Amino acid sequence: MYKRILVTLDGSEMSEAILPEVSKLASASDVTVHLVTVAELPSGGVVAETHPLVVAGAPAPGGVVSVPPSRTLETRGQAIEHAKEELHSYVESKAAGLRKRGVDVQTQVLIGDPAAEILAYAQAKQIHLIMMATHGRTGLSRVVFGSVAARVVSNAARPVLLIRPPRLSAGSERP
Repeated sequence: MYKRILVTLDGSEMSEAILPEVSKLASASDVTVHLVTVAELPSGGVVAETHPLVVAGAPAPGGVVSVPPSRTLETRGQAIEHAKEELHSYVESKAAGLRKRGVDVQTQVLIGDPAAEILAYAQAKQIHLIMMATHGRTGLSRVVFGSVAARVVSNAARPVLLIRPPRLSAGSERP
């Protein structure tokens, strides 16, 4: 039987479709649920924007003006901490519902590539089962946006249980 279950949430209603299944599985036995969300770091830094040089109302041929980036109110580190606090509140709110049903829940907010962070956490905590809800992407949208679930399934060294949200089971795909 599974004693440690990793459940991933991404803040979407679709990802939360896994919670009723987690509740059924975890409340029937002595299980610890690790409720995890992962925030991706923003890629790249702030770059000065360029705009065409305008003289007398017309763009000057080959003329470009660099506009410095706007000032931010918080540093990157502060922005990451702010995001972690918001995500922690979100995960704790979802954990509260499971705890009311008698489920032992630990919460964690990770920062980085979602699939890599999920797999590393599962390895570090010796997770027995990973549970995720799929977003139902197929075809071009899956190629463009990728699939965290597909990457976890193909690289996990433990069982992965995927749930297809009821809205998607009817056949309508939502990106």
